[in-house]
Amino acid sequence: MRKNRSNLAYLVAFTVLPCIGACAGKPTPVDTGRTIEATYQGGVLSAVLPENARVPAILSAAEQTLRSRGYSVASQSATDEQGQLVARPPRSTTYPRVTVAAKRVMSANQVTIEFEPWGDRDTSLSILDGVLTRLGL
Repeated sequence: MRKNRSNLAYLVAFTVLPCIGACAGKPTPVDTGRTIEATYQGGVLSAVLPENARVPAILSAAEQTLRSRGYSVASQSATDEQGQLVARPPRSTTYPRVTVAAKRVMSANQVTIEFEPWGDRDTSLSILDGVLTRLGL
């Protein structure tokens, strides 16, 4: 009995565990049609914006973009270093929802857009485009 458990542990360790990291995949570059580079991985669109696009401004632009499309803002919090906004489309209670997060990284700011629960690359890219337009980037 112990030998079977031991064999099962080795089987899991050598077959399932290596797949966990490998199955996540590599970030896919996304063409924003601008000088801003973005990647999409695991349902999350990520872009690095210039330093002059401050975290509060990014979240304000995201709020304006989402409200103009009929989304309601469920929660929002921001400091100069990081912030997050959660919005829901019309006629929605919990899911789907869009989470926009911004944080200061080195000499730039990173913004991530996640359409939960399953991810939507095109919607996320469209939201990013609206944010960039409102920021003048």
